[in-house]
Amino acid sequence: NNKRLNIWTDQVKAVIMDGPFGLDPSQRYSVDSMRFKMDKISGISVGLFAYFGPYMVQISALFLGHGHAEEISLIKPGINFLTMERISMLPPQCDGVILVAWGEPDYYDLADDERKYPTWAELKESFYHGMKLV
Repeated sequence: NNKRLNIWTDQVKAVIMDGPFGLDPSQRYSVDSMRFKMDKISGISVGLFAYFGPYMVQISALFLGHGHAEEISLIKPGINFLTMERISMLPPQCDGVILVAWGEPDYYDLADDERKYPTWAELKESFYHGMKLV
């Protein structure tokens, strides 16, 4: 919920990965793609949230755990990754969206043979490949 995300943000356990993007509520939008390169990172969740005036609603979320060896498409074109149902559009009257990540990111560095804990800035710069709204 919003209160928990605010607390985690203060504790540096949550960060805005992309957005917020202001949208015209009279128009309809869909998420065309959203991708992370996950060859090392684990221990985070990523969620897409929509704004409706002063309210924020979670549209979907995914825990990105261990063992991913390639790039992950969090939202495939036209698919809701939470329920695997087709997404036709973002909810009507939505006036903005934001992508939030939370958790405690880490990865195992084979070269140094140790577990590392990247900052959110390092994670965003190295692993996030963007979100496309249409």
